[in-house]
Amino acid sequence: MQRNSIAYMRSMVCATTHNVLIQLLAMFKVTLLLLILNISQASAEVFTEKAKSGAKKIAIKKVFRDRIVTGRVTDESGETIPGVTVRIKGSSIISKTNDKGIYQITVPDKGTILVFIAIGYETREMSIGTSTALNVVMKESTTSMNEVVVVGYGTQRKETLTGAITSIKASDIVTTKTESLISNIQGKVPGVQIRQNTAEPGAFNSNVSIRGFGNPLVIIDGVPRDGVHDLAQINSDDVESISFLKDASSAIYGMNAANGVILVTTKKGVAGKPVFAYSSLLGSKGATGLEQTVDAYTYRLMKNEMDKNIGASPTYSDDIIERFRTNQPGYTDNNWIDLTLHKRVFQQQHNFSLRGGTDKSRYFASFGYTEDNGLLKSDIQKYRKYSFRATSTSDLTNNLTLNINFSGRLDNTNSPRDNFLWVLKPIMVTDRGVGYHSIADPAHLTSPNQENTNPYALMNPDLDGYRYQSDRQYTTTVDLNYKVPFVDGLNATILGAYDVNSRNESALRKSYDLYDYYTDAKILTFGNNQYSNFIETYNRMYVRGQLNYKRTFANVHNIGATGAAELTRTRVDNVSAARQFTDLFTNDMINQGTPTTATNGGFRNFGALAAYIGRLNYDYKGKYLLEGVARYDGSFRYAPSKRWAFFPSASLGWRISEEPFIKNNLKFISELKLRASYGETGREDINSSRQSPSPFQFIPGYGISGGSGSGYVFNPGVVTVGATPPGVVNDALTWATAKTTNIGLDFDLFKGKLGGSIDVFERKTVGYLAARIQDPAIPNTFGASLPNENINSDINRGIELALSHNGKIGSQFEYTIAANSTYARLKVLHDERTPFSSSWDRWRNGNENRYSGRRLMYSYNGQYTNLQQYETAPLSGGTAGNSRMLPGSYALIDANGDGRINADDQLFSSWNFGNINPPLQYGLNLSGNWRKIIDFNLLFQGSALYTVNFANNDIWGYGRTPSLHERFMDRWHPEDPTANPYDPATEWVPGFYPALRSNFTGTTDDGSSFRNNVWTVPATFLRLKSVEIGYSLPKSLLSKIKLSNARIYVNGFNLLTFSKKQLRNIDPEKQEGDFDAGLTYPLMKAYNIGININF
Repeated sequence: MQRNSIAYMRSMVCATTHNVLIQLLAMFKVTLLLLILNISQASAEVFTEKAKSGAKKIAIKKVFRDRIVTGRVTDESGETIPGVTVRIKGSSIISKTNDKGIYQITVPDKGTILVFIAIGYETREMSIGTSTALNVVMKESTTSMNEVVVVGYGTQRKETLTGAITSIKASDIVTTKTESLISNIQGKVPGVQIRQNTAEPGAFNSNVSIRGFGNPLVIIDGVPRDGVHDLAQINSDDVESISFLKDASSAIYGMNAANGVILVTTKKGVAGKPVFAYSSLLGSKGATGLEQTVDAYTYRLMKNEMDKNIGASPTYSDDIIERFRTNQPGYTDNNWIDLTLHKRVFQQQHNFSLRGGTDKSRYFASFGYTEDNGLLKSDIQKYRKYSFRATSTSDLTNNLTLNINFSGRLDNTNSPRDNFLWVLKPIMVTDRGVGYHSIADPAHLTSPNQENTNPYALMNPDLDGYRYQSDRQYTTTVDLNYKVPFVDGLNATILGAYDVNSRNESALRKSYDLYDYYTDAKILTFGNNQYSNFIETYNRMYVRGQLNYKRTFANVHNIGATGAAELTRTRVDNVSAARQFTDLFTNDMINQGTPTTATNGGFRNFGALAAYIGRLNYDYKGKYLLEGVARYDGSFRYAPSKRWAFFPSASLGWRISEEPFIKNNLKFISELKLRASYGETGREDINSSRQSPSPFQFIPGYGISGGSGSGYVFNPGVVTVGATPPGVVNDALTWATAKTTNIGLDFDLFKGKLGGSIDVFERKTVGYLAARIQDPAIPNTFGASLPNENINSDINRGIELALSHNGKIGSQFEYTIAANSTYARLKVLHDERTPFSSSWDRWRNGNENRYSGRRLMYSYNGQYTNLQQYETAPLSGGTAGNSRMLPGSYALIDANGDGRINADDQLFSSWNFGNINPPLQYGLNLSGNWRKIIDFNLLFQGSALYTVNFANNDIWGYGRTPSLHERFMDRWHPEDPTANPYDPATEWVPGFYPALRSNFTGTTDDGSSFRNNVWTVPATFLRLKSVEIGYSLPKSLLSKIKLSNARIYVNGFNLLTFSKKQLRNIDPEKQEGDFDAGLTYPLMKAYNIGININF
């Protein structure tokens, strides 16, 4: 019995084993067949076959394997949507739709849900089941939360951001059209403060600040570039998007990112047929504001009035005045502004691009041309820019992608040999009664002002010379991205960039004779003949290795991680030379000048920066968000023990709208997110003036003397090079550290109809460099100054707001309203300085624990209207009392009540003026379209809490020079010009300004000495920054003319400004420049027409 049982069991085991082997063999055959047929991405039915031994038939089974799913994505009107991201939920597998809206994606057995994401559309999740075809219709979204935003070293969905990051798209940038990318984003981004200082061709001079922090770090296509000057010159049509990192989110860039970071992403290729795009702009522009001067006859009347008001004899006789009144030969008016400045000048821009590719290879190429012309009638002011860009993206294998980005810019800037200030000032202060050449000889230039310059000659390159600048920039970026196949969600990237900038600047100064206007006698020879040349090259090499990991676990835990190491090396080479032409000017070449006058110079600088970066992102169900960043930075500037520094940051987010108590009860809330962040970033070797002193201050080595004004003379006429001691060195110098805190709230209501954000921020910076005030205990025989240390500190605080509303009127008109505002102030915490002499000295001159931007001023209390009022008024004329005051003088408040008006009566009652970025800035954007055929865009922008400075002396067109601005005609003056101004019975005509004077002694009329808010004017303004109205041809017509898109538009820039009356003939935004006198190049008001064509 036992034997039979054992035999039976053996037979059963043998049979079972045999059957299993047959089944395995059958499956192996089928698998082998599938491999041979290369259909591993399709499903197949496997049929069993009978074993030769007669075993029973195996049941039919389906074996699911990877399969290809395809489909088309359209909008609600049936139009295809290119560029839609298609991904498998919970996986790193993604694809994109081509230009026909068609996608193709490989779906594994476990992939059951496809997610469709496109900017401007609501995200859709679709179950695919067992199908291989899936068409999707996407609805336009009025919320921006599904946008993908570029962040440091990667991208994130906007809804999962925990930092204060704002992004602007290409379509929003180009609604403003200027030659400067910075001007094109002004007023559109909360937290970004911009003041355009000048519109001089080729200058690109704007104050750019994120939250008042200072100049931000600029990253272009993942590589640190050359700051805001480089940013301004990027072709706006080449930009895909710009992100602004405003809080601890910037800490991932560590070194020099304390002022925030601007991330520029340029356009790249997309799969689809080639799309050619052409845009053109032609325009005319002129100054937004320019002071005007009175004519020669009026000036002479006013000059005599000035003399009469101080009791002096008149400068001009009645005979001279009559000659100017009747325009006798030699006594005519010469309007220097009309002689030298255009009313309007021409500008143009042209851009051509090509974009397309296949699923395996995509490309983008562009070429741009910009022409900007200046106001000077000699046409010496010119800016010409040629830009090009070429990018390619190639999928070398299924897992390896190569990106190549090459761009270049060639620009040429021509200008007068001296800064525009020294051309504009003579134009504004020169006597209009004198022409540019003598009466007797048109070839003899005159000397029509007290500075012995001739404005007509100063603007003329053939007479005075020129300054030509040629810049060349080339940037190359190459990166390889590898999707690690054996670790789902892991990508490895290596990126290298090499940039070359070169500048060649040449300047020619010429001499010429100046003659007397009436006698034609030679007065002097102006200037000397000299040619100089300056050449500089800048090279930057940047290398980065990076790992990115992104996975979803259990469909609720989303984890992302980034690790990177980077290295930057820079080199600057500079050489300059100059020679005079003492005998005869021949050609503008160095070697044709006089050899004995030769001068030269040059230097070479090297720099190196390195860093290790780590970031971890986690969110649970997209509801609870966490980000941590660590960065370890190294700089060549410091001693080896202080060269490296660690900068951490962290941020949290809570999407309250995803909580059931909101989601189920307050359905009008589409998005509600609370954010908080804290981070530390480094600032390299910054001193109290926010400048970068020399590196290597830790090296106790001798320096070399012997340059201009230094060295030693042992023999007559011979300078001997020597050595200079370094003073006291400090090997403890290190980074200044900025600690940034931010709390923010993002909201989106009624499915995108109303949205916005509010952020409160603070940045405390410690470790600015300064030298300690020498301790009295240190003897005078110490013999050296103390070294720099990390001792000064300050703090920025502020708030920013953004609101937006999207809506429809009917079914065919769509509109958007967006507003933003930023307020930021700086407070000094510690400012190393000499001890105060008294509490009064501390109050007037101390900065510690006080906000910047204040200014001491007298308090204005109206104008005196008659001489009798001075009998009881505070004294302002010293021993003369008020005896020299006249009706119309400003009444100033005697703040300390001592009966006198002097410096002790000044209070901090005014905002500052000068080279500042206003602490309060705001913008309002209105846009809309009708059936996507007619569109419009209006941008209002403004600033507040700063001032513009005026005074009544020579550089403001008053007093010392024979010129007068028209504004001063609105003055107090006797009704009878012959009346005695000091007679109490004299009747006066009131005006805005005091009576004109050529001497202010004993009065409060001097705007420089008795500054009040009449002379220092609050510069709050609101301006219509840009307007654009466009018409797009309907699709029915486009199909007939073989175009995919065609649009014509009219555009205006700086069209209208609302501000105080005193600012009517100037621009409150423009920086006043040297002397705070408003003598910088004016900003421009432009009218343009343009076209956009795609085919």
